[in-house]
Amino acid sequence: MFNLNKQNDVKEKAADLANSVKTNVENVTNTVKSDIKNEAEQIVDMVHSQSAETKAQAVSVIESLKSLLSQYTSGSNIVDIKDQIVDKANQLKGLVKEEASHAYEVSRDRTVQTVQERPIASLAVAVGAGVLLGYILGSKTNSK
Repeated sequence: MFNLNKQNDVKEKAADLANSVKTNVENVTNTVKSDIKNEAEQIVDMVHSQSAETKAQAVSVIESLKSLLSQYTSGSNIVDIKDQIVDKANQLKGLVKEEASHAYEVSRDRTVQTVQERPIASLAVAVGAGVLLGYILGSKTNSK
């Protein structure tokens, strides 16, 4: 009987311990839920305040852009801006024309110099290019 009493005592203590653990787990769970809910509410409040600040900044940028546009959209300013753009485009056109002309002259001079220095190699390259071009063009006309 001594063993039965000890077994019953152990069972009761185990049941009490299980109930105590269950209660503690429920308390911790409730505390964690409450903390998470509070943190979520704080985050939502922060997001709302940040979105309000961002909206205010966006409105400010839009207003400054509007004022800039109104400043530059008057009739005389548009003509001035157009003239400046045309002048810059003409300058760029002249610069590109000069660079292209210079590049053509340099490449032509180098080609002449290379052909004069290595006539056989130049002839071989020309023949190879001709054969390749003939093969490409010939295969297209034969397949039709």
